[in-house]
Amino acid sequence: MTQKPHSNHQWNGNLAEDVLRMQATRVFVCGDVILDQYISGKVTRISPEAPVPVLLESSQKSVLGGAANVAANIASFGATAVLAGRIGEDTDGEVLTRLCHGKGIDTFALVHNAHQPTTRKLRVLAGYQQIVRIDAEQTERLDPGAEESILASFEIFIKHAGHHRALVISDYGKGVCTPRLTGALIARARAAGIPVVTDPKSSDLSRYRGTTFIKPNLAEGREILRRKEPGAWCADIEDEIEAIVKVVAAECDAHHVVLSLSERGVVASTAGTSDLVRYKSEILQVADVSGAGDTMIAFLAMAAASGLALGRTVQLANIAAGTVCGKLGTATLNSAEFMDAFQEREGATRPEKVITNEEAARIAAEYRHAGRKVVFTNGCFDLLHAGHVTLLQHARDHGDILFLGLNADASIKRLKGPDRPVQNEQDRAAIMSGLGCVNYIVLFEEETPIKLIEAIKPDVIVKGGDYRPDQVVGADVVNAHGGKVVIVPLLEGRSTTRIIEKSRTNPSA
Repeated sequence: MTQKPHSNHQWNGNLAEDVLRMQATRVFVCGDVILDQYISGKVTRISPEAPVPVLLESSQKSVLGGAANVAANIASFGATAVLAGRIGEDTDGEVLTRLCHGKGIDTFALVHNAHQPTTRKLRVLAGYQQIVRIDAEQTERLDPGAEESILASFEIFIKHAGHHRALVISDYGKGVCTPRLTGALIARARAAGIPVVTDPKSSDLSRYRGTTFIKPNLAEGREILRRKEPGAWCADIEDEIEAIVKVVAAECDAHHVVLSLSERGVVASTAGTSDLVRYKSEILQVADVSGAGDTMIAFLAMAAASGLALGRTVQLANIAAGTVCGKLGTATLNSAEFMDAFQEREGATRPEKVITNEEAARIAAEYRHAGRKVVFTNGCFDLLHAGHVTLLQHARDHGDILFLGLNADASIKRLKGPDRPVQNEQDRAAIMSGLGCVNYIVLFEEETPIKLIEAIKPDVIVKGGDYRPDQVVGADVVNAHGGKVVIVPLLEGRSTTRIIEKSRTNPSA
């Protein structure tokens, strides 16, 4: 196999479109559900009873872990998650179910067992440092009746879930993902044309045979390689990675292998090809890596259900997993956080910024739901100058996300005459996309952006000092829902018209 580096700027995708497609998916998540609990506090002294720290407790919280965290990531992003797994008839099971319902996760496929407790991991934190973890679990295999119950639930999912679907096998080795259940789920998914994304725990990958994606981490991959080829010798880490991917692909007949390498990034391969594609690590800040694999699995599943290409699928999943590492504890991402992270990492090239009215309305709603302030401004921006940049930078300072309404060519001709614009709308959009203060750009054909403003419903509209607040198009819209209009002073002598006039009177200037 040969390894090819991945350029983060080579995808000509549309982030807004991809996000909306992913949010329209439905994912059946089957695996070991875990209740993650956290006790946080401050270590004040060493116990006189034993040489152990005494923690002064300040808070407790419970969150979804294991397969339930995969489902939580899907639901938090805005897609539909159905969770299948085993819980006990105990208080932890009640807490877990309540947390699922709070996230909007469908729990009709959960099976209850009166004889086994709900799997729980209790972590004790002193500040950001985990000082002890206490596990409560029994890992007996799922009984045949429970297997049949989950299979019946999956049949219901297949029948009613529509077209953009995926199956996740989230195996934490706690007894739910039996060879029989896993094989039957994969077979039924393939028969229905549903992609399968597997997070393996067992080093016997034959139980996952036929999966579409399989995502071991490096430690799991090394264990698989040792079991299958105990005498294998690798000259360096790159040889080892290639050997792992080859063995994993052969063992489970997966169409795609995605091997997560922590700080080394991710590699991906496709059956029938000899190339590995390498993706750099997207971890900017590490607060806690627990749950990052669940996030990657969730995003692989939503992207696969959307029909995105392998490169785009792994790119989005890699960014999501890297971002969630910056959060403390088992965590999830909403769509606004993900889009922020994507633009920060990818440089937000033009194809990712230019969106439609409908996409802008949906994205603005997502940001408002996440408690973010939405800002809007508009203009022709025919020849970009310092006045434009100052206006846009000030606009961005008034909120968390800036939408730019950009007059299309036809609109400018009606407003400014047949000789304008100097630059066509595609070039102007490309130039404006290079400004970090601009998050999204929407072209509009009308003489005013009122329809766009009504769709976005911004919290703030920003215009230059040549307007009074009562002259600003959309002021009534923004004022009606408690927003405001902000007027930014113009830079003296900067305008596209002056630049054009100067070039005509002094061509050599």
